[in-house]
Amino acid sequence: MRPLIAGLSCLLLVGCGGAATPQAATPPQPTAASAEPGLPPDPALSPALPPSPESVPPAPAECRALVSGPSTSAGCGSDAASVREALAAALSQSNPAARDAALSAIEPCPGVHVGLIRGLRAELAPVACGDTLVGDFLERAPGELEPLVQDALVGLALAGRLHRLVREPPVITPPFTKVRFSEFLAGPLGNWVKRQAQAIHDIAVQGAALEGYGKGVTAVEAGLADMRFVEVVREVPLPQELASDQELSDVYYMALDEALAPRKDRGRDAALVGLKVLAEVGVLNDPRVHRARELLSKLYSGRRIDALDQLVLPALPPLAPNAAQDASLAQALPTFYAGFILAHVDPSAPEMLRALLARGIPTSLRKRLDASTLSLEARRLYARALVELGQRFWRSADFARAASVSQLGSDGKGEYADEARLLGALASALQGGPKDAAEMMMRGPFLPAGMGNIKGLDTIARSKSPFAGLAAFDAAFVLQLVPPVDPDPAFWDDLGQRYERASKLLSDAASKTRAQEYATAARDTAKALREK
Repeated sequence: MRPLIAGLSCLLLVGCGGAATPQAATPPQPTAASAEPGLPPDPALSPALPPSPESVPPAPAECRALVSGPSTSAGCGSDAASVREALAAALSQSNPAARDAALSAIEPCPGVHVGLIRGLRAELAPVACGDTLVGDFLERAPGELEPLVQDALVGLALAGRLHRLVREPPVITPPFTKVRFSEFLAGPLGNWVKRQAQAIHDIAVQGAALEGYGKGVTAVEAGLADMRFVEVVREVPLPQELASDQELSDVYYMALDEALAPRKDRGRDAALVGLKVLAEVGVLNDPRVHRARELLSKLYSGRRIDALDQLVLPALPPLAPNAAQDASLAQALPTFYAGFILAHVDPSAPEMLRALLARGIPTSLRKRLDASTLSLEARRLYARALVELGQRFWRSADFARAASVSQLGSDGKGEYADEARLLGALASALQGGPKDAAEMMMRGPFLPAGMGNIKGLDTIARSKSPFAGLAAFDAAFVLQLVPPVDPDPAFWDDLGQRYERASKLLSDAASKTRAQEYATAARDTAKALREK
């Protein structure tokens, strides 16, 4: 048993001749020369895409069909306004092929940054198609790309390659004997693991040289690829001698988990680097972020990066069904592209700010919000965006800024002021928490002592505010995140009572049920502690 596990451990750690995947603890910040859209390209940067490692599987056949498309513009003028009109029409297409064809027709239009539409096409296509879509484009457009756009294209291509790695391991065929299983681990599976791990390493190194969004998407996909090893290797069928003996099977999986831990941690670190960069870009809702958070939560269930998703917030005003063109684009464009295409908009206009909440607020627009005198409605929307950023990425700075923004909008009357007070109280309770998701994941089960000031939430919960129920639930939930180091039944008794009161104040059926379930769980915990 032990030789079998030791051999597999050696292969998984890539310590038998392979290379470990290095991950930077903190990604370098974009330089001043490349931090804003609209700057001239750096001629010293080469847009050529590095060659793909041989062990990366080829792109699916469907990807090649996306590369062909119109070579001339189709009905768009030479100004940015006409391009936005054509872009809005293209993004409204529900059929992916029709949408991509419409976007392809916009690529040659002079009123848009070179390469930006190609990046958008790769963004909306299957992730595995990234290098197929942008590879030939990068070869044809030397010296024309702005640095951040160029790095985004390269990042999408590298992400496509990473997405195809660690997908289809070799399969052992019957009979599943212990001898054949050992040979399989040392041979086909072991060689595959080493080649796949080396490819992840090589591509991650290439991605680490990028800036901004391109760096973020590469790091996230590198992390996901490394973490996939955990699931893929665990699914290898055991020989009958192991599978039929529960004790031996348990020992095997315990040893296997121990061997997989360093690979899993490398994936975690890379994903956290990527999430940090995407948070700096201003991303709120993005499939890549959701995939990374989902896998991190699954593999590290004791330090759930998605724990703050359980907070209850006021319902957002509905998106306008017939929004103006720019607001419609804000709802549909991924955040990085919105920073270029919507650079002209006034982000403090409530309709525009609400639309941006659908995907995210680009850094350039956020800077303008911070420098503007906002209306009460704009303040509560901006505070809501900051609270959601804090939820996604555990960033204490976002909660601190949300508390500040809310404070200036909470001294009035009416629903907007009530909501601003709730958001400010919630942000104040969380601003003493981890500075980011990496700190939250690394510090262990106990969050910083400065987190959990629920005085403001309790005040609202005892008031006649329409958000008293939300405040009561969130106060209890924040307390649950920071339990006493020494288990205390009285703490859990109080928590159960808090959830019980919240359930009576809440009007939403789903939230009421959840509060009741949490109340029961808290009381059960208190009972168990007393019995222990």
